[in-house]
Order: sequence, then structure tokens, then C-alpha cells
Amino acid sequence: MALSELQHGIANLFHEREDLAVDRWVATTCGYCGTGCGLYLGIKGGRAVAVKADPAAPVNKGHLCLKGLYEWKILDHPERATVPLRRRNGAMEPVIWEAALAEVAHRFREGLATGGPEAVGIYHGGQLTLEEYYAIHKLAKGVLGTPNIDANTRLCMASTVSGHIRSFGVDAPPGCYEDLDVSGLIFIFGANPAEMHPQLWQRILRNRKLNGARIMVADPRLTLPARAADLHLRLRCGSNIPLLYSLINVLIKEDMLDKDFIRRSTVGFEELAEAAAAFPPERAANLTGVPAADIVAAARLFGRSPSAVTVFCQGVNQSCQAVDTVTLINSLHLVTGKIGKPGSAPLSLTGQASSMSMREIGGGGSLPGFRNPENPEHRRQVADYWGIQVEKLPRRINDINRMLEMIEDGKLKVLWVIGTNPAVSLPDLGFSRRQLEKVFLIVQDIFYPMETAAYADIFLPAAGWGEKTGVVTNSERRLNLVRRAVAPPGDAWEDLAIVARVARYLGAEELFAWKGPEDAFRELRELTRGRPNDITGVDYALLERKGGVQWPCPEGGRETPRLYSDGVFPTRPEEAQGYGAFNNPEGRARLWAVPYVPPPEVPDEEFPFWLNTGRIIEHYHTRTKTKRIPELQALAPEAYVEINPRDAAQLQVVEGEMVRVVTRRGWVEVPARLTEVVAPGEVFIPFHFGDLDPGEGRKRRAANLLTGRFVDPLSGQPRAKAGACRIEKRVPGNGG
Repeated sequence: MALSELQHGIANLFHEREDLAVDRWVATTCGYCGTGCGLYLGIKGGRAVAVKADPAAPVNKGHLCLKGLYEWKILDHPERATVPLRRRNGAMEPVIWEAALAEVAHRFREGLATGGPEAVGIYHGGQLTLEEYYAIHKLAKGVLGTPNIDANTRLCMASTVSGHIRSFGVDAPPGCYEDLDVSGLIFIFGANPAEMHPQLWQRILRNRKLNGARIMVADPRLTLPARAADLHLRLRCGSNIPLLYSLINVLIKEDMLDKDFIRRSTVGFEELAEAAAAFPPERAANLTGVPAADIVAAARLFGRSPSAVTVFCQGVNQSCQAVDTVTLINSLHLVTGKIGKPGSAPLSLTGQASSMSMREIGGGGSLPGFRNPENPEHRRQVADYWGIQVEKLPRRINDINRMLEMIEDGKLKVLWVIGTNPAVSLPDLGFSRRQLEKVFLIVQDIFYPMETAAYADIFLPAAGWGEKTGVVTNSERRLNLVRRAVAPPGDAWEDLAIVARVARYLGAEELFAWKGPEDAFRELRELTRGRPNDITGVDYALLERKGGVQWPCPEGGRETPRLYSDGVFPTRPEEAQGYGAFNNPEGRARLWAVPYVPPPEVPDEEFPFWLNTGRIIEHYHTRTKTKRIPELQALAPEAYVEINPRDAAQLQVVEGEMVRVVTRRGWVEVPARLTEVVAPGEVFIPFHFGDLDPGEGRKRRAANLLTGRFVDPLSGQPRAKAGACRIEKRVPGNGG
């Protein structure tokens, strides 16, 4: 049995128990990935003691993965942050909240006075609530007026955001999870739902068992879905574009198109067809390593299936030409008419519990309600609603990559990091960490120590999952509630309260005069009225009653499981989330003819291996939470590098041997894991493991010491899925 299958079975054995002695069970939503599983948090004596799955939850239907099962253990841990800290004479010392927040506000005022709005910035995580994101972005854009506001979703979903806007006009995922239950074909492209979204993988397997659904996988690695697939397209790193173009080439050549839908609902087909003509299967086979016959078979599977869902994640978002890849995946569905119907949609999977929420309020570089910051009317609507001058709102947003460059240039002086760990997660960590040392850094998190806090000048202790109430939106646009079940530890505060208090010190208290998160939700709700993500028909009571609601759900209307069923798209200039050639008055989707650009870094004589980084089932992001859960840490206590046995034999490397992985940016030392999961000439390292926290041995193992600062030119998302490296035998005493 595969490891992930075994873990799934163990999890089910545990959370089927009903004999746990608890005082009460609190219904809530899991705080890890973007699946949005419903669960109950068990409370005894005021403390969290257990988790069990919610059998009525529409997403997971009574099942949980290991991370969800043990989630309660993060709520009562000796390393939970409990008091604010301030750096004095090189050491962090406790201070009272008012002193800490007064200094935060002072630093912001000082930065604005000396360097203007570009001198200050905020970088936050994707596990906060919709209400907290709204407060953070209102503070940044409406009070500070800074263009420096970004989230770690830049590392996760930014390319999907840009790709959806380019194809459909706005960042609104078209499909829903029910499509996985009924589709005739599940095309998994650059994703590993068996490990990253286990409950969705179980739904796919049930569909195969009950309905005979076919499974097709495009992935360089021989993952569990690839082993289970009817067809595995084992493409080389960095070759998504040739593969997708070749699939479209075959669809056109063999007339497997929905010509009526193309005519009624799209523009740009002629240009797309001309671009695809340059990638016949024989040429694509040379570029991708996938046999031409398999490419033809894949196109026929997709084209002839009455329905198809394409599931994609980081193998797309962190790839070369990531936004272009998203647009071609969307085009696969548009040219075959497989969108807006049961079982047919491109379905992007989000890696964080509420990163879709972050996108809704403008975290991808827009304004609340999927508004275009360059559209004067959209800007006026937000400014009027907030009661500020429209000139205050930034027109363009600087992402975290640009912010680091601005720190390097001496322009950005103050950075507030909320609920994320950039000292592990950012690419080219040597460069990124140097910038964290230079800026006045405010860090807000639930644990102390944590890697980024090593650079902090002020540290603010926050409430986490299970300790606050709010809304999180999952990958299928489903608004769910997370509920406060226990009090935060010590003197930790909810993020919403921290942001509101900073606003008070900045003289903007009236803009944040909420009694709690429900007031903030009501305010945000009005900003979505008439917009593609309209939630004016939603309130907390409805979410309680229904266990989640999919937007749009306008006042007096119903929730919407699938978008674009009428073949009309929000691409008109007054609707669209961005300007560009995709705007058209007819409400048609855009088919993009994108250029193919070979990867900027490829294996060579000095660095002969492709380097791929990614995630594993046992851990979550940078392990801020999961490394503190003994059961999860025991399953995956250490980073490693996957090497194909043939390559290992040539290198004379044996299983478990410490090796050095070297790129042009740096090196790490990790044990070798010999496996056919990676193809010859390719290696894989999980990115979860840091190397700064006390007690972790100061091991040099953070995968992002190896990755570069290549980013997608349209989304700004770093490319972490295709680099060049070499493997060296470790020499004792060489500084490792």
C-alpha cells in the first residue's frame, strides 16, 4: 500500500471514534489546504483535545487527512507566542501591547514622512480570514496608500489569478468539486491531489469506481495519481507549453472541437490555431519527452470524452510560463466547449485554507469585488465607499519580489509580515534573507520562535485557527465559517483586532469601527454587490445553516456551483478585473496565442540535473505548525533529495547517504532517497524544511537556498519547478 493511502486509512480509523470524552464539539472548517474540509473541534476543560470529521460536510463527507486530524495540537503548545516582543540591544524583550503598537504606527508614520507610500509595506499569509484580509488591504490601500501590499499567495496562486483574468475577465474559478464526482475524464496537470488535497483524490477514485471515469496525469514525477492513471504523460520539467499546444493541435486536426461555442463565446481562435500548428506531436515529443503516440492518445481522451475536468496546481503555477500555461489549459476547455457544464471545467486547487478569500478582496493586485485598480469608475466606487480621496488608492501593486528589490535599493524602510514565513518560503533565500536584515521588520505570528522572527524588530503574538471566527473561501468558491472554540494563549490577539488598533494609532479608527468580524463581513459584502463575486445574499446565519455557500450568491438569489453556463464571460471593460487586449464588449472569453520560450536555466555540464521542489503530505508549507505536531514530524522528520536509482549508481550514492545539492545560488546537504518517482536526470526536494529555528540543528537544508529569482513576467510568481543543479558526494569536514 502506498504511504499516502496508508495514512488516509489510519486517519479514518482515528476520526471515526465517537467515544472521546469532550465537553462539546465545535463545528468549523480545516485551516490547512484550500479544500475546505468540515470538521468538529473537541473541547474539554477549555482546551482543544480532539478533532473529528463532519459527516454532513459537503466537501469531505466525513473524512480527514492526517494534518486535519491532528490540527488541534497546535492550539496548546509550549511555543505558542503569548506576549509582544521588541528588539533591544540585539535581544528580543517583552513589551506591553500599547508600546508595541505605538512603535509600529510610529515607524509607519516615519516611513511615510521620509519616503512616501513606497517606504512602507505589508506581506501576509493565506490562512487568515476574509475579514482579516479585508482589514489589512483597507489599511494598506485606503490609509497608508501604499502600493507595497502582497501575500504569500504570490508563491502559490498568482499565475492562476492572472490566467483566469486573461481568459475569463476575472479571477473566478469556473468549476466545483461536484464536477470531480461526475466527470468522464479527470486530467491532473501538474498536481498531486493524493498528497496535497487527499479528500478530492478520494472523490476522483470514487468516480472511477462508480462511474468508470478515466484518469490522465501530466507530471514529471511518478506520483500516486500518475501510477493510478490510465495515461501518464511524463513530461520534462519546463515543457508545459509544447505539450498543451500539441494537445490543441490534435484536437483541431481531428476536428474534436465545439465550433458553435467557439463562434459564440470566444475570440482569438485563429491566432491560437496558428500557434498550435507549430507543435505537431512529433515536435512536441522532442521538446517534452512524451511519446507522440501518447500525446495523440491524450488529445483523443480529452476531445472524445463527453465531459472533462482539468485539475492543476503548483506544477503549473510555479512552472516556466505559468500564466501562459493556465491560459492554454483554459483554452483546452473553451475550444471543446467543456466549461459551465456538469463534469467540465478547469479546476485550480489552492494550497492555503483561504487564499481564495485573499484573492476576492484584491490580494492579487486588484481592489475588492474583483475591481480593476486602473479603471477610474472602479477606483471611485471603492474610494466613495471607504470615504477617502480616490488619489489615495494605488493604481498598481508591487509584489513581494519588487518589495525585496526596493529594500535592496533603500526605498522600502518598514515591512510588516503577517502569518507567513518568508525566511523559508521565498526563492533565492540568500538574497531574500539579506533584505529581511536591512528593513525594519514587524512579524506577526502564532508561534515563537519561527524562522522569520529571527530578523524581527517587533514581534506580535496572534490568535490562530480555532481561536477566532471568520470566513474562509475554498477552491470551489465556497464560503465557510471557521469558529472560535478556545481563547488565544496568554496575551495573543486576533489579527483583526491588531490591524484595527494600528489603524487607530494612525488616526483612521473610524474606518475600522467594527465590533467584530461579522461587522467587517457585512461591510465587505456590500462592496461585492453586482460584481462577479457577489455575496450580498450571504450572512453568517446562512453559512451556519448550509455548511458553506458558493459565490456568486446575490441578495435574493441562489448560490452558484458553476460559472459561465450561459457562455457569457465578464470580459467587458466595465466588468473585467484588468485592462488589456482581452477586453471585449460581447462578453466572450479570450483564446491566447502565447509564445513558447525555453526555460531560462537548463541542465548543462556543470549542473546536469533538473531540480524540482514541492510539497509532501505530512507537512504544510514551512512547517510552522506541522513540525510541532509529533505524529506528523515523526513521519517526515527531515528534508531529502529524490534521485533516480540509475543516476545514483553513476554517482555512487546509496540510500540515506548525505549528499550536497548545488545550484548557482547555493547548496544544501540532505540524505538521498533513491526512487523511480523521479525520472533519470531529475531530482526533487521538498521545500518545507527551514534551517534557522533553535533546536533544529542549524542544518543547511532549506530548498529555497537553491531556487532562483526567475519570475513569471505576467504574474510575478517565482519559478520553483525547473532549475539546474548537481549532486556532490558529501566530504566530511567541508563545512557541511
